[in-house]
Amino acid sequence: MTEHGDGSPLSRRGFLGTAATVAVAGTAAAEDALAATSARPSTPDAALRALRAGNDRYRRGRWLRRDYSPVGERRASAQAPFAAILTCADSRIAPSLVFDVERGNLFGAHVAGNSVDSGSLGSLEYAVAVLEVPLIVVLGHTDCGAVKAAISVADGKATYPPEQYGAIGEVVGRIVPAVQALPVAGRTLAASIAANAAAQAKDLESRDPIIAPAVKAGRLRVVAAVYDIRTGRVGFS
Repeated sequence: MTEHGDGSPLSRRGFLGTAATVAVAGTAAAEDALAATSARPSTPDAALRALRAGNDRYRRGRWLRRDYSPVGERRASAQAPFAAILTCADSRIAPSLVFDVERGNLFGAHVAGNSVDSGSLGSLEYAVAVLEVPLIVVLGHTDCGAVKAAISVADGKATYPPEQYGAIGEVVGRIVPAVQALPVAGRTLAASIAANAAAQAKDLESRDPIIAPAVKAGRLRVVAAVYDIRTGRVGFS
């Protein structure tokens, strides 16, 4: 360690420089902590902006685990999510991580191929009617195995008889119509994933007696999106 003019190992100038650095770091940490808690988005547009901002932070590696829920430390007995996510059961999909929010902010329904069945529909109806979320996102993802299977079925290359595959055929079957709606030459995996997310979102929008009236009244918006596993980007339709 080099001694300075006053004979001490650390001069006053060096000390002040170190202190300033610590102070700046402390201020940045305090600002991040303050920014981590925000008001719950109450409109579809505000909720969508919060998700876009969170995904941007996630992609940049600047995670804040932002908390929009007003319940705070009462998470054990209450929840107030600001959006619902219908996404795939794929182990690589974690909405709270992808959108950089604290637990309790997103209501999730997971089913292979992010399709609408009685379980996912009932879950989302609860999110709208009881939890009053203003936004539902149908989140597809790249490299989706369920969509790959649906393409094979749509092209007549595969079948999933229940005596051999149980309920897997039912899951795949809910995706097949979206694939079949594409031109045969256009049934790429990317196009089919996007088409399925859009079709499931459109289906949800039409569902009475809870979701369709909320959409018509402007209290709720249903959007489709695709998560790119490689880049981390969520592309909204």
